[in-house]
Amino acid sequence: MKKLKVLSREINWWWPLLYGLIGIGLTGIVIWLDVYISDWFPKTWQTTLGLAQTIHSSVFTGLLAMMTFTFSTILVVLTTYSSQFSPRTLPNFIENRQVQHIFGIFIGAVSYSMTMLFFLRPALKTSVVASAVAVLVVLLSIVAFVVFIHIVSQSIRVTTLLDRLHEEGNELVKRQINHIESGEHVFSMELSAQTYPNVMRASCTGYIQAIDYDEIENEKSVHISVYIGSFVTEGQVVGWSTGKDMGRCILIGPTKSSEQDFSFVIEKLSEVALRAISPGINDPNTARHAIRIIGDLMRSYAIFPDGTLLAGEHHRHATERITFEELLYKSFYQLRHYGEADVSVLATMLESLGTMKRQALPAHHETIQRFIPYICSEVQFDKMNEWDRSFLEGRLKRALDETFETSCPY
Repeated sequence: MKKLKVLSREINWWWPLLYGLIGIGLTGIVIWLDVYISDWFPKTWQTTLGLAQTIHSSVFTGLLAMMTFTFSTILVVLTTYSSQFSPRTLPNFIENRQVQHIFGIFIGAVSYSMTMLFFLRPALKTSVVASAVAVLVVLLSIVAFVVFIHIVSQSIRVTTLLDRLHEEGNELVKRQINHIESGEHVFSMELSAQTYPNVMRASCTGYIQAIDYDEIENEKSVHISVYIGSFVTEGQVVGWSTGKDMGRCILIGPTKSSEQDFSFVIEKLSEVALRAISPGINDPNTARHAIRIIGDLMRSYAIFPDGTLLAGEHHRHATERITFEELLYKSFYQLRHYGEADVSVLATMLESLGTMKRQALPAHHETIQRFIPYICSEVQFDKMNEWDRSFLEGRLKRALDETFETSCPY
């Protein structure tokens, strides 16, 4: 089930294809209505066959031009996402259901007009429903086009992308909290690496995108030794189980997926921040906003302890997880390197680390406390301007002095 969910997010042609088939089906319905019940409609609604052909020809030409413009606009947005934000953020626009539905409406409208033109024969002395439906299709397409322009104008803004990534990360954390509160998942620090009779190997080379716990629910015991988001090669040992052919429960793909990978959301935010502080873009305020979102997401994630994730009935299925210390380091080590010359970026990283400590477990609080000086380890305070030095030292002290606000151990 999880595999189908991940694939449905990555298959972007599904909704446009469905709308195209609906448009063809609508043609059949309209022809049937024109043939059998056209006499039920008022005479003022009836149009000649020539006028109906003219209407559908104009509709087809106009909708085809509108669809071409829409497709070109989508390519421009994708180019902007890739060059200014991050190539990893492309799915955040491509997988947008609103965009897929709108593009599907255009394809459905074009499919209807094109097939209707083919079936408008002299046998239809009058065309009632066909012309009326063509007008409705045009009006619906205009509304969809206006909505599309609004979506594109919002999506092209970096703040919209960051808000979506923030929401995506919060959704993963809330989902994990729900699993824990319901007793489906627990964390264990004492579980050692276990081996079972049957070895689970990677079916192909790629990234671990998700683990289908429903698929392994009936299995006695499973131990997955690689965490979600890891890169594996074909034939690599990824775990052990008591049953055979259990590798199918691990979904491997050519790219990472944020379906279950919290670290991938953090990675995308880090890349947006890195692009923003690059000399070609030079937008430190966007980088600071992305870093603050990283701090807020890590604050929510810091309530989970390190250890193996146990799932399934009687918690028999074990999955290794990335440690908080490793996730923290991967979130900031590139930002620290490329942002060391910008005092505002360094100060925001310190602010973000202070935010993480507010709800962190004691072990994570200690990790963050040790990590804070690392951010400024390459900074030469003695060569800095007095104002910059005073400002950065103040932020460093504030981050080190940040204390608990609430704690929610699981």
